[in-house]
Amino acid sequence: MNTKKSITKLAMAVTLVCAAFGTSSAQAATDAEIVTAIDKGLAYLHAQQQAGGNWSYWGGTYDDAATGAAAYAMLTQKSHWGSNAAAYQADVDKAIRFLLNNALGATVSTRNDAVNICPGGGSCAAAYWYGNGESSYTTGLIAPAIALYAAGNPAGVSSATSGPLVGKTWGDIAQSINNTWAASQSTANQGALIGGWRYGLNDGYDSDMSTTQWGIISLAYDKTLGASQPAILNTDLAKWLAFAQDPTSGAGCYQGPGSGLCDHADTGGLLVGLGLIGKPVSDGAVQKALSFVNSNWRDAGSGWYGNFGHPYAMWSIYKGLETNIGLTDTATITNLRPGDCGGDRGTDCNWWQDYNEWLVSNQRTDGSWAGADYWTDPLATAFYLPILGGTVIPDGGDTPEPGTLALLAGALLGMRSLRRKGNTRS
Repeated sequence: MNTKKSITKLAMAVTLVCAAFGTSSAQAATDAEIVTAIDKGLAYLHAQQQAGGNWSYWGGTYDDAATGAAAYAMLTQKSHWGSNAAAYQADVDKAIRFLLNNALGATVSTRNDAVNICPGGGSCAAAYWYGNGESSYTTGLIAPAIALYAAGNPAGVSSATSGPLVGKTWGDIAQSINNTWAASQSTANQGALIGGWRYGLNDGYDSDMSTTQWGIISLAYDKTLGASQPAILNTDLAKWLAFAQDPTSGAGCYQGPGSGLCDHADTGGLLVGLGLIGKPVSDGAVQKALSFVNSNWRDAGSGWYGNFGHPYAMWSIYKGLETNIGLTDTATITNLRPGDCGGDRGTDCNWWQDYNEWLVSNQRTDGSWAGADYWTDPLATAFYLPILGGTVIPDGGDTPEPGTLALLAGALLGMRSLRRKGNTRS
């Protein structure tokens, strides 16, 4: 555990709450815009939820993934629910029940190299979501939502009414998800692709950086509910991360530098992964990745490449930067867009506020964002809201911190007058 980083993140959460609820005139205008944008985004997601508790995506093809992302986004902004708290709580209750009832179960014991991955040995339960064959992405989007929903209550019994998760505690579910990732991790049998994941869990072994980041974030959130993982998982993940990083540019690459697909989204995932395996910010690999992000910060999204206007990449980079340098760092990402974050942040203009300025400026009147390519709405809105809200991401070494910001802000809900103004890959 990187204790220093964890303490810094906790202090950061307190600072952010004070900024959001305080009366600093230097930040008030932009902070008010951010709060309004969050409120509009929440209202939009509320309006788009289907009667069954799901959010529809691509004609119903990826509803599980979209529902996990939307429920997560709403939960990260719980301190902004205000007078809509009952309605929004009902939304996430329905969403989580929908997801639990759609889960698939299996019994696992070893990886494809015969290494046992179960806590205590033998066999163990696994849980995942099919997601039209893209179970890695889907499970990785759902696990964080479940972790936030159940935060602080791992022994509580889940609300599943059908399927393999009926009667399971939240801690059991988190462990079952971790067991799936551990059993599905690529091994030395995959040669240079050892240590990562690809599209399908429990149906084959392969690795790419885009998919692997969802295993990484899922494992980090599951740990906040007490889930464990075998030591070999991080050992082999470290090998994958080393292979995936371009040694010259520092970028994360889809299937290593030889794939020719080295981009912002993969670099964000790389940074989150380096944090999970315990690399400090001073580590050479971390510094190279941060340098790539800084050098290419202003790039517009285009296909799989780019940053601004690319929901998948912006959310990935946000996670990578938040877990490594935090939200107030001004020294690492200096290649900001022209305009000084809209000109009204004083000395507060940094990478996060540059993102926020873009998000506020590009939000549509209905509270959504347009998205791009594969990442259209409501997934785009679900990715952008947690950025605006300054969501604290667990780094795999934290105590149950993912809800820290929301919990601290929630404790100040009485200060309402200060807060509420209402290349194809295959």
